[in-house]
Amino acid sequence: MTVVFFLFLFHLGLGVLATLPFIPDRASRSFFKFSSAAAAFTMAAGLGLLLRRYGLAGPESATAGTAPSGLLAAAAASVACAVVYNRAWHFSWKRLQGVLLAGALVFGAIAVALSAPPADRWLSCLTDLTSILLLGAATSAMVLGHWYLVVLDLPITALRRLTVLLAATLVLRTAVVGLVLAGPVHAGLADARAVAAGLWSPDGVFVWMRLLFGLAGPLSLLWFVWKTVEIRSTQSATGILYVQLFLVLAGELLAKYLRVAAGFPL
Repeated sequence: MTVVFFLFLFHLGLGVLATLPFIPDRASRSFFKFSSAAAAFTMAAGLGLLLRRYGLAGPESATAGTAPSGLLAAAAASVACAVVYNRAWHFSWKRLQGVLLAGALVFGAIAVALSAPPADRWLSCLTDLTSILLLGAATSAMVLGHWYLVVLDLPITALRRLTVLLAATLVLRTAVVGLVLAGPVHAGLADARAVAAGLWSPDGVFVWMRLLFGLAGPLSLLWFVWKTVEIRSTQSATGILYVQLFLVLAGELLAKYLRVAAGFPL
């Protein structure tokens, strides 16, 4: 479970950082400080769990064929850039903000690539990247909805932009999961079919939960989020985004579990 929570927490923090370029500076310095601090904390917590469980050697069994020390170094560099990026907003170091954010994302992407199993690295990287974007979009949209109570003149276009980003990442994530399940003799699809046929399969149950909670649920709420944003009802939109974030978090956590425990890159 250590690797599961490392992947979940690290991807969550990296996703929040990845969505910050889509948010205008008018959201206020406090928003960027809060978001970057939350991202740095979750990424550091995931890395700390990994170091506590495996030490500097890294989880060799979970990263078979990769260089665990490289994974830890890239993840640590990403966390360090995120921390200094947060301080750059605090001290108004404008020139360093873009460089530090880019550094956190680049080192994070390297860590994602190194954490992927060599057997299906390209597919695992694709699922990880879409997961990162979805986690970031869902989290940042919910947090930004709250900031309309802090910055009263914040234009609605900011939340509308994140709503569009959330919709795009949900569709992309669904397409990648569909691609994985449609692949040649995917075991996850076989287990899901067994459950649909009335047979017991613990992995199949989790596959269905992952699909229903993590994809079908959030997709069904998109229309409501968009309509509340269109009528500028930011409080209602934030309430719906709360539910959507819970479903996305549950679905992505299940996806990490299935990847580590059953080998399903969902």
